[in-house]
Amino acid sequence: MKIQTLNNRPTIGVILPMLSGFYMGELNATLRQMAKERGVNLVFIRSGHRRDFDLPIALNHLDALIVVLHAASYQLVELAISKNIPVLSLGASYSPLKVEQFVSVQSDGVTALYQWLLEQGHQQIGFCGDLSINDVRARFKAFQHTVIKHRGRFDATDFFSVSNCSLAGGREAAMKFIERRSQCSAIICATDQNAIGMVEQFKHLGLEIPNQVAVVGIDNVFFGQQIQPPLTTVDQQLETLATDAFQRAIARIDGAPYCADIIQIPQKLVIRQSCGNSDPALETKESPDSVRHTLLNVDGRSPVEIFESFYSQAQNGFSSILDAQSLYGNNLDWACLASCTKERYEVESWVEQGMTCPSSPPKESAPEGDVRDFPYLDSNAHFVATLMPIATGQKQQWQLVAVVDSLFDVQNIGTQSVFSNYLDMLSLFIERDALLHTSTLRQKNSQALLQQLKVVSNSSNDGIWDWNLLTNQLRWNSRLVDMLGNKFLSRKRQIHCDRLFHFIHPDDINKLEECIRSHLVDKTPFKTEFRIRKHDKSYIWVQANGSAVRNSADQAVRFIGSMTDVTQQRESAAKIHHMAYFDSLTGVANRRKIMEEIAEHIRRSPGVPRAVMLMDLNRFKIINDSFGHHVGDALLCHIANQLQNILPSSHTIARLGGDEFLFFCNAQNNDESSDIAQAILQATKTPMIHEEIELVSQGCLGIAFYPYDGSDAAELVKKADIAMYRAKQSGAQKVLHYNDTMAIGSQSLVQIEHHLNQALTKDEITVFYQPQCCSQTQQIISVEALARWESATLGSVPPSQFIQVAESAGLMGKLGDYILNRVCQDMQHSAWLQSLHRVAVNISAKQLVQAQFADEVIQTIHRYALPPERFCIEITETAAISDYDLCVQSLEALRNAGIHIALDDFGTGFSSLSLLKKLPLDEVKIDRSFIGDITQDQSHLEFVSTMISMGKSLGYRVVAEGVETAEQIALLSGSDLDLLQGYYFSRPQPLGELEQLYPLDLNTYTYTQTT
Repeated sequence: MKIQTLNNRPTIGVILPMLSGFYMGELNATLRQMAKERGVNLVFIRSGHRRDFDLPIALNHLDALIVVLHAASYQLVELAISKNIPVLSLGASYSPLKVEQFVSVQSDGVTALYQWLLEQGHQQIGFCGDLSINDVRARFKAFQHTVIKHRGRFDATDFFSVSNCSLAGGREAAMKFIERRSQCSAIICATDQNAIGMVEQFKHLGLEIPNQVAVVGIDNVFFGQQIQPPLTTVDQQLETLATDAFQRAIARIDGAPYCADIIQIPQKLVIRQSCGNSDPALETKESPDSVRHTLLNVDGRSPVEIFESFYSQAQNGFSSILDAQSLYGNNLDWACLASCTKERYEVESWVEQGMTCPSSPPKESAPEGDVRDFPYLDSNAHFVATLMPIATGQKQQWQLVAVVDSLFDVQNIGTQSVFSNYLDMLSLFIERDALLHTSTLRQKNSQALLQQLKVVSNSSNDGIWDWNLLTNQLRWNSRLVDMLGNKFLSRKRQIHCDRLFHFIHPDDINKLEECIRSHLVDKTPFKTEFRIRKHDKSYIWVQANGSAVRNSADQAVRFIGSMTDVTQQRESAAKIHHMAYFDSLTGVANRRKIMEEIAEHIRRSPGVPRAVMLMDLNRFKIINDSFGHHVGDALLCHIANQLQNILPSSHTIARLGGDEFLFFCNAQNNDESSDIAQAILQATKTPMIHEEIELVSQGCLGIAFYPYDGSDAAELVKKADIAMYRAKQSGAQKVLHYNDTMAIGSQSLVQIEHHLNQALTKDEITVFYQPQCCSQTQQIISVEALARWESATLGSVPPSQFIQVAESAGLMGKLGDYILNRVCQDMQHSAWLQSLHRVAVNISAKQLVQAQFADEVIQTIHRYALPPERFCIEITETAAISDYDLCVQSLEALRNAGIHIALDDFGTGFSSLSLLKKLPLDEVKIDRSFIGDITQDQSHLEFVSTMISMGKSLGYRVVAEGVETAEQIALLSGSDLDLLQGYYFSRPQPLGELEQLYPLDLNTYTYTQTT
């Protein structure tokens, strides 16, 4: 311990659930090896299997922190970052905190296993796993993707859902395999534990592995190569994962900036015999230099010997550490035991190597202090400190064990791994003793509380009860008698407890009995609500709280508690719940309720198919406009009633708003969902007579399926919405199931592309203009040219749709040329347009990056003998960054010719001050989404004001789009805006209509709106 060393060694903290085992043990050993080689100190913090670990132990010692899985709480990680400690995680996300993430790529291993099994001759391959686990879900998705890639479709019967990742889960899967008479010749298990359990069960049932069924796993646990046949699996490359994270931690300590990229470590296929391989040359051999190989070969100790010595030593508590150090041969320097309350620690025991009894800690160390400084660590030493915070069962109270060993001595990975196993077991024994001590204290407190019950019983407004569990007699106070108004109870001071259960509502008895059993047996807190009958045979809701009093043998002998009348609170809560989860107009569920139901199904029944259906009513807006909103509301209620009449309770109906209904249906396949969908549409068509008006409604419906079309509620609703939109476009076909082609295009888009080509030659595309008015005088200064399409075949086609088609079909250049020529023709013949300052024309990203684009625009304008300065080219931020250099080159050529440049939809893309400075702009247009919000909140108005100031400070004109109300104009009047554009002034209209609505005053060149 008294070794002369270098100063200022960096110290890396590692928070992990356990110190040993195949996963944590390999990480532990690798990090130790790296620390010795690089001259770095390590502080291991064993948090136990809890995600809420937030004790800031040793935080002031650390220069960097590595968190394994979710071993630390979000709050603790946030605290470390606030102290400028770089934080890295292995296998867990702490987004949006700036935590660098290192993960083993789950999809790699699954793909490699599937490919290998194919090479072994297997065609139908199944998957087994517990989808409630994040890693397993990632592995299952990779499996689905791989199956679809090779076979074209995924068969849900080839998936065996299990309740856990252990051997028991594998046995479940094996029984399902037999029950289904599965034709799979090979099974990929999500974990090695599942695989080992499956192999055991198959062998018990008489199946030969791998001759009849090949079984492979993932994780490469130590036991996998010991079973017969040895398990083919995937190694997560934990040594590489730990090494890369360690090296990155050193780089961060040396000043490297935070990197948001996730570091992905590929997994490695480990070939053994359970897959059917019979060629020893192909089997994966463990590298003798690897950490894993060393951990598998601890010389001279049998497993039985190791376990017995663990148990015999660890049960003696902290005092066994020196004996354990002697037995296992690790390099223990010293260790201490401390108690901690509210982040203050006090050392209770201290031992050093070679000492046969506890000694005092070094003079430099403090016997008590802030847990952030625990333990005392010599700044000159080269060490590994292992800290074990141990819960005592009391809030904010811990026992702390610190074990420090030197890295100057020769390290033996194998013996150190054995010692880590001992420390894990020691933690469990100390925790057991602490919890027993806490239990004893609570029993004493319970006895003291019994003495106070008589006073409480006489003064409390609650009903107090005292249940003697040995005699089964129940006593109560007068308040409970008054609450129930029961004369039978008032005549007696106590009754047999079974008699009381006669007063409890039959539907609540089972739940109450389970709560009582759980408290008395499992010691879970007793707090429940149930209905109890009064003397008039009506029921009231009561809340019951209680606690058992236990004897020295930890046996519950009395059960004491209170009852409070919560009937009014329950009724109020029910009203609030109904308002929160049900549509106020129709009474069916609302968006919140159905989204929570979908999410709950995914959580509770992962992989079990259910259908999500979205229906939109046709011509509903016409009904509202023609007959009034009260008739539209009546129609919605009518449809909701019809739907409730035909759909059983196993299906959920919700109104999303407007005329959209969402359904979550208990359907297992496309045929079942189609039948339900047709019944829904048929019910929707039921005629309604309201105020002597007969209405018949129709709907279109899209269907998405969990788990095939999405893994969460939002994604499923989005896919159903896409399918519904396609169904609405198709006209005659009112129901469509989602498929992947819908996301990238469909037959209807191909039709639009075909007709768009014809429209450009038949002059079906017209140009509308929308005025841009002076913010001070509200006189029209400029206009924006906008394309409109009224197809003879398709009818009115929205610009968002045909422009998207033009971009995807390579027609954008042709469409852009057509619009520019039409604008030039209009300007030639219109004195009204010629009198304006500018006419703005929109340009797409694909046009902007064409090599000759600028020259062609300039030549077109000159061909019509028009002044270029009367034109403004509008680009989007996305267009500006698609090919930045070529974009700037084109814009500068246009600007040099006198053409103005405007940045459209400013703020919605990648807006930055540097982008504004570098682009050759004359004008920025603030997107309508920001203007629409300024009446809702002062902060939105301030944000828009900041955007205006930014644009003006750079010398640009600033235009506000989407101005629709007088209130918005009033709020913007005090700003430095140049132009306003929106429906308040005018919708986009044909040129002729604008010229009539806003006649030109030839003397003043101003415009006055006709009335």
